[in-house]
Amino acid sequence: MLDADAADDARTIAQVLAGDREAFGALVARYARRLHDLARRLLGDASEAEDAVQVTFLHAYRALDRFDPQRPFRHWLLRIATNHCRNRWAARRRVPKPLGVGTDDDDRAAVPEPAARPPAERGPDAERERVREALAALPETYRVAAVLRYVHDLELTEIAEVTGDPVATVKTHLHRARAVLRRTLEPSHETDAGRAGTDG
Repeated sequence: MLDADAADDARTIAQVLAGDREAFGALVARYARRLHDLARRLLGDASEAEDAVQVTFLHAYRALDRFDPQRPFRHWLLRIATNHCRNRWAARRRVPKPLGVGTDDDDRAAVPEPAARPPAERGPDAERERVREALAALPETYRVAAVLRYVHDLELTEIAEVTGDPVATVKTHLHRARAVLRRTLEPSHETDAGRAGTDG
C-alpha cells in the first residue's frame, strides 16, 4: 500500500499522462532538491549535479508511461539519477590519465586522512563537514549505498530497489563503507584521547 506522498505522486503522474504537461512541474518542485543532494554527493561537483538533475527529470518524463504507479515514484527517480551518476563515473574512467596518475577504481583505495584540528575548533558544523568529506572519499560502489542509507534514510530493500543490487550485496557495501568511514573519522578522536591523557 502506498503512503500519502506516493499516492499524491501517482495522482500527479496520472494528470501528466492524461495530457496535463504542466503537472510535471509539481514533481520537479517536490524532488529537485533531493535529487541534487544525491547527485552532488555522488559526483562531488554542484554543477555536474545540476546537469544530472536535469537529465534525470528528462529521462523520467520521457519514460513516465512505463512507470509502475504501485511503486514509489521517489525510488524510481533515485534509480534514474543513480544510474546516470554511474554512467558519468564510467565516462570519467574512459578519459586517459597522464602517466604516473593512479586511479581510484580499486575498492581498497587509500582514503585520505582528515586533518586533525583542536577540539575547540571543531563545532557541529565542522563535524558534519568531516562526515561529508568522508562520504565523498568512499569508493564509488560503497558511496552509493552509504549516501542512500545514511543521508536519504532508505531501508536495505529500498536501496536494493534503487541500485538494482541484491539486498545481500547492499549489506556488504554498507559494511565495507562503515569500515572505511571508521578508519577515516577515528584518528582525530584517538588524537584527542591521547592529548587528554597527556594533559592529565
